[in-house]
Amino acid sequence: KPQICGAGTACRGGRSSGNLFRPAMSMTLQKRLAAEIKKCGRGRIWLDPNEANEISMANSRFNIRKLIKDGLIIRKAVKMHSRSRVRKNLE
Repeated sequence: KPQICGAGTACRGGRSSGNLFRPAMSMTLQKRLAAEIKKCGRGRIWLDPNEANEISMANSRFNIRKLIKDGLIIRKAVKMHSRSRVRKNLE
């Protein structure tokens, strides 16, 4: 019996990771190249899920730079680790 992963499509592969949304194509290469170009980690890279087909076609640094310029791939902001609650509780 195939597993349903969302939008009525069957999942590929073995076990489900618990996600209802599983992208149809793997974009690990694009994420790695974008991280190297933007000089940050892979976790900081955001790939536009609405343009997954166009992003998955990019297989070179030149194409990734073009997608970054177009705004389909962006570098996320650094998450802040605030100590305000700690300071408030110390009072």
